[in-house]
Amino acid sequence: MESKKNELDELVREELGDEPSQEAKDYARELYEKYRLPATPPEETAPGEDT
Repeated sequence: MESKKNELDELVREELGDEPSQEAKDYARELYEKYRLPATPPEETAPGEDT
């Protein structure tokens, strides 16, 4: 979980500048939690299918 927080903080800094306000970071985190896509498992191929 901590790595996700660090990644999000880095993305916010890239978009908003060196050190965004705490309000901006909180808002970005809120949007991330609301709109993030669920993790999808890797697709497996059925026997006999070409990859």
